[in-house]
Amino acid sequence: YQRRVRGIGTPMEWNPLHALPETREAEQELLAGGEGGKLPASVLHPPQPQTRVLGFFGLCSMMFLEVGGGLGIEEAVKFAGSFYSLVAIVMTPLLVSVPMALITAELATLFPDNGGQVLWADRGLGKFWSFMAGCMTVLASVVDVATLAMMTCDIGVTFLNMLPIRGSYTEETIHSLVGFGVILVGAGINFRSTTWVANLSVGIAALAIVPLVLLALLCGPFLNSAVWLRVRDPAKVDKGRFLSILLWNFSGYEMSGSCAGEVESPSEIFPWALAVCVLLSTLSYLLPIAMGLCAPVAQNEQEWQDGFLFSGIAPSVGGVGFGLVSSGCAAASAFGMLTTTITVGSREIQFMAQNNQLPKVLKYTDPQFKTPTNAILAVLIGAAVNVFMPFDELVAMANVAGALSYLVQFASFIRLRQLMPDAPRPFAVPLGTRSCCAMLLPAAVAFTVSATVLTTRMLAMLGMYISCTVLCYVRCVAKEARANTGLPDALDGDGEDHTITDGEESLSSIDVGPA
Repeated sequence: YQRRVRGIGTPMEWNPLHALPETREAEQELLAGGEGGKLPASVLHPPQPQTRVLGFFGLCSMMFLEVGGGLGIEEAVKFAGSFYSLVAIVMTPLLVSVPMALITAELATLFPDNGGQVLWADRGLGKFWSFMAGCMTVLASVVDVATLAMMTCDIGVTFLNMLPIRGSYTEETIHSLVGFGVILVGAGINFRSTTWVANLSVGIAALAIVPLVLLALLCGPFLNSAVWLRVRDPAKVDKGRFLSILLWNFSGYEMSGSCAGEVESPSEIFPWALAVCVLLSTLSYLLPIAMGLCAPVAQNEQEWQDGFLFSGIAPSVGGVGFGLVSSGCAAASAFGMLTTTITVGSREIQFMAQNNQLPKVLKYTDPQFKTPTNAILAVLIGAAVNVFMPFDELVAMANVAGALSYLVQFASFIRLRQLMPDAPRPFAVPLGTRSCCAMLLPAAVAFTVSATVLTTRMLAMLGMYISCTVLCYVRCVAKEARANTGLPDALDGDGEDHTITDGEESLSSIDVGPA
């Protein structure tokens, strides 16, 4: 297939989005070369089921919430101290976030369609690694939804504890009542439309940023740069958990590629949205942490738990009212992160179903709202099951699954540069392939190290999951092989036998090269 496509027309007419035909008639049309030796319009411009509704602000807000939304960085101070935390907040974006954003911008504009990491691995490394990347990405998304639901519950408990009227609320009651509720509401918004998710993300991003800016300003009178230079003994730094916190808060830019098919003018919007998101995410962590460390209540580094900026520092510098508002905005930010994670996870599942890697029922798109209803339902069920697991194990599992999928993405990016050197790239990383390898090396090492921090229970669960995914892939390959031989699955819905006869050439018999 690759040889025939490259041999038709001029190089500029070749498009990396060419899809293998799904019907016998489309295959014959492709092999014939169309009129004038050019590819037929049905192959050059395959039908796109998505509606492009995401503009710059919607995409940028969804990226900001998907990356972290300004939450979850406080424990870095507890694990490594003030100095190492501030240095890491500055250096991690340069070593991890910027390289990931650059390659995501290139790949998302090269393949402006839904699918993200699964699509890129399929084009660059083949179906097996595409399947593995998809399973790891879906696992990370489902687990992230569960952790974000629990985070929303924790912030809700903090909010209620600040009220003068305590009532009969307990942490267990809040978790049981709110945990499933926030997942259901987030899934319901995704069922409705992508536009609702984008509009909600814009409002929640504003609610997340404003309290952080006010907090930094209120801590201004206590400014003391000597606090930033307190260096902890390296032997007392919890390196494994410190690295996990950093990667969890500074990764996730690649997930925006899952919705590339719903972005207006992706070649123009994606690079700028990613650039703004990297800067905004870095500042939303750096300024509140740097200024919050100067507050009198924040001098004990062991008190820096998740949400300490809102539950501890905000009330001390701005009063109980400001603490309540900040906690409410933090809860809204966690809910926005949950909603956007459902969005990107469902698009990965839908693409895998369209690629015959998951049951076909999961590729269904609602004709009215243009959303992958069944894929969203699958994320909802998976997240609801994982809510019962311990929070720390969920975060570690998400980090490990995400790390494995990131490594596949890096390999896909390099391989696509080798396979498609002349493909039109609306945005390209301004480096050669070898320089890109050097750029991605620190992030690859960091993700590899984070993937090795496993308990025995987590290792057993991850091994079972990978074994199941390999078995599912073998089943999909066997089913596809039976279909290609024309044995039991050779009949179409019209009842006509389309088995390939002798003398006819099929795309399945064409050498597709090393990929």
